[in-house]
Amino acid sequence: MTVDEVKEAITDVPLGSRLQIIKRNGSILEAVLMSYEVTGTKAKDYGELVVPALPPALIVRGGPRFGNFRVDVEEIIKIAWVG
Repeated sequence: MTVDEVKEAITDVPLGSRLQIIKRNGSILEAVLMSYEVTGTKAKDYGELVVPALPPALIVRGGPRFGNFRVDVEEIIKIAWVG
């Protein structure tokens, strides 16, 4: 999916709702939507430490054991609002 397609898919979904995300590798992920933000981050250089740039991603919560994490937009095939 593209960034615009992901934004369109989550526009009507309230934060905290359960999503079902189908990824390119065939796995199906059930997670909770945590943010409408679907942008990447720029690389940062702190001298000795360099943080690489991250691609656009959807921020979700996988559950109490997994916490919040990013699902890259390029890995997503379809998003469904479960409830």
